[in-house]
Amino acid sequence: VAMIAVAFADEGVELRRDGIRIPILGLNPEKESFEQMIEYQLEPEIYNYITINTFNNAVLAAGQCDYPIHLKLDTGMHRSGFMPDETDAVIDAIKGATGLKIKTIFSHLATADDLTQDEYTLYQLSTFDKMSSAIMDQMGYPIKRHILNSAGIERFADKYQYDMVRLGIGL
Repeated sequence: VAMIAVAFADEGVELRRDGIRIPILGLNPEKESFEQMIEYQLEPEIYNYITINTFNNAVLAAGQCDYPIHLKLDTGMHRSGFMPDETDAVIDAIKGATGLKIKTIFSHLATADDLTQDEYTLYQLSTFDKMSSAIMDQMGYPIKRHILNSAGIERFADKYQYDMVRLGIGL
């Protein structure tokens, strides 16, 4: 296990207090928890422009820089993340956020568990590859990628494993 993901900052804080030292990704960062996330070295999912700006301000106020973030792309789940037509704007926003550094870029597959929806899953995988590649090409430092959930690991790992996978419900 290279990283743990938690839903909320307080779960990550509890893990840190229990001695967990590997990276912890916070999937639902809220402005009210930013100071605590920084104090306990929790790494936020960044999925909109407001979060880029407010988290960057919190990082700078804490006197830190190159704080690791995880950039969420919406490739078709339509729950959260930056849309394909926002790729250039996201690049500009992250470059302007001087306290932040992208550690991973990720998305989530909506229908990887449904064989009848493989065309849509392949569309998502292709969209992710294009978006993440464009972002990585502009950042000038290495960034890891991950998109495969439990069903994706079972069905698409041969070509789309990238740097990490997320085993959730499969546990």
